[in-house]
Amino acid sequence: MSVSLLRTNAAIEDCERHLESTESYGTEIESYLTQHILVLFCAEIQQEIYKMLNERASFSGDEGIRQFVAASAPMILRSVQKDHLANLAALFGQDAKEQFNSMLDDKDVTSYNNAVRDRHDVAHKHGAQVSFEEVRKAVESAIRILESLRMVIYLSVAGSHKAST
Repeated sequence: MSVSLLRTNAAIEDCERHLESTESYGTEIESYLTQHILVLFCAEIQQEIYKMLNERASFSGDEGIRQFVAASAPMILRSVQKDHLANLAALFGQDAKEQFNSMLDDKDVTSYNNAVRDRHDVAHKHGAQVSFEEVRKAVESAIRILESLRMVIYLSVAGSHKAST
């Protein structure tokens, strides 16, 4: 199962249609819609990560472990900034964190982290000056980053199966 950020991408498509049909690029409307997408984007990233962790825990076959992971994930993952994702990967072993970091492109990390910081400014400060196109690029970066996170989390399953055989 791959990461798709369906809700975020659907909102981008809907907003893009609206901005084009009303010729609203560069207006306050673009800013409002873009800020809304930032909030949706970060919430969906968080939900995707929780889903990854829950799926990973289900591989153990132990329902108690799966429930524990599902209940503790929101306490462990306090932010979706890239460094927090790397620290989450480290919970699966230092090798997982190093591999995760090595898989990422600096431009993706910058674009992604800027969007996460902008979302924080929208939710907790004065808003953010970010373009619709910047958010679109950040979503593309996020998908690559989340796929990398998924890969290292799931690789630890393959490694544990190899170690037990």
